[in-house]
Amino acid sequence: MNSSIKNNPLDVLIIGMGFSGICSAIKLIQNGITNIQIYEKSNGIGGTWHDNIYPGAACDVPSHLYCYSFEPNPNWSRRYAKQAEIKSYLEGCVEKYDILKYTKFSSKVVSIIFQEQSSTWKVIFEDGNETYTNHVIHAGGGIHKPNIPKFLDLNKFNGDIMHTATWDNKVKLEDKSVGIIGSAASAIQVIPEVAKIAKDLKVFQRTPNYIIPRGDRAYTANEKKRFYKYPWLLKLLRWFLYMRLELITFPVIKKNSFSGKRAAKSIVKYMKSSIKNNVLRDFFEPNYSLGCKRILLSDYLFQAINRTNVTVVTDEIRSFDRNGIITSNSTNHNIDVVIMATGFDIEGHMHSIDVRGLNNISLSELWEDSAKAYKGSCISGFPNFYMVTGPNTGAGTISLVHIIEQEVNFIVRLIMKAGKNSTIEVKDESLRKYNNLIQQKLKNTVWASGCSSWYLDKNGNNITLYPEHGRSFKKQLSNINMDDFILKTKNSTFK
Repeated sequence: MNSSIKNNPLDVLIIGMGFSGICSAIKLIQNGITNIQIYEKSNGIGGTWHDNIYPGAACDVPSHLYCYSFEPNPNWSRRYAKQAEIKSYLEGCVEKYDILKYTKFSSKVVSIIFQEQSSTWKVIFEDGNETYTNHVIHAGGGIHKPNIPKFLDLNKFNGDIMHTATWDNKVKLEDKSVGIIGSAASAIQVIPEVAKIAKDLKVFQRTPNYIIPRGDRAYTANEKKRFYKYPWLLKLLRWFLYMRLELITFPVIKKNSFSGKRAAKSIVKYMKSSIKNNVLRDFFEPNYSLGCKRILLSDYLFQAINRTNVTVVTDEIRSFDRNGIITSNSTNHNIDVVIMATGFDIEGHMHSIDVRGLNNISLSELWEDSAKAYKGSCISGFPNFYMVTGPNTGAGTISLVHIIEQEVNFIVRLIMKAGKNSTIEVKDESLRKYNNLIQQKLKNTVWASGCSSWYLDKNGNNITLYPEHGRSFKKQLSNINMDDFILKTKNSTFK
């Protein structure tokens, strides 16, 4: 280890090159903090939108809301942008704000250890290299670690297996028998695309979801010209999209809400009218409250399910054999390619890096029962360490980019208060008080109405979502109450 690295640490080290990492770099540079470095485990820009290249990958948030407020894009091609266009948008932001020079790709962080003597963080990479930094911003997203169910005898299958998050374009689907396991957000995007080219497609689905029309369409050339010529029009559209989610969608998440029950009836009616198979009509009706699981958007799922080459298998998967899948009714389903549309390990992502704070305490050990953070970002015992999309920052009804911007602005202000010569750490009492308040408010939401979802950890605690609307989130992060923090001057440095 070069001693100069210890003696001259970075001001800020950022983990991840998606929306959170790029936003963090932009805001740090705009505030005069340029001794920074971004480390990205993959070989490209975009985070989730770099990794997820499966057919049909797109955003469920309107394009003009799924971008930075300070960097609107008049040239979105569609109401709901697809993966390649979102990745291109982020690449454009990196170029415009000249961030690439601060970035190192194919650099996976495996360990972050607080050095109490110097009050700096030692960061260790997968290749064994090390560096030091005063502050760490963990800007890794929650949907990057694939969830692979532990199916019996999965290793016996002789065909191709891939998860939507690790899509392999070399695997040919044309004229193949394909099985898709899963029924949530990625599944309903990939199913219509695979159905077009596969010889036959079997969708293995156990849980029905509330699915509403996306209402996607291309923007016309004239619309894009107007957005470019009149920036105020773009701001007005963004405000309209934001307030529609705040005033119409947000009330649905309240437990036993009238608007939620009314919307559920309307959605079920739409779904049943869209399905030709009478047996499937009843199967696709959820038996839980609207919003308890993620509400899904699709314009093409039911069209795909109605195709003659598509079968929905509702029996539970019992095991695999060399030729395919065996279900609970002892039916053998011969399949050439298995696609796992089984989502992500949200809880596991928070433990994907070994983080050790004061007294060498491990974040995984601290969060063994449940993940907790102050305003989704700060953790007691981990000075100068921040998460952008930590516990309970999930956007239940609003754009995650809105959440990210508020968190980054909050984090940058904390970093500026501490500077190079101090550490800032949230008080344990303040963290507990905040978390108790969040968990109490979550009890009054539909997410606590009894269904099983990826929002919940192994103990049934909702560690994923924020229980209030976007305006509330922005307000709570707009000010820093220093009574909630411990600000300490560093006592020593490396010699």
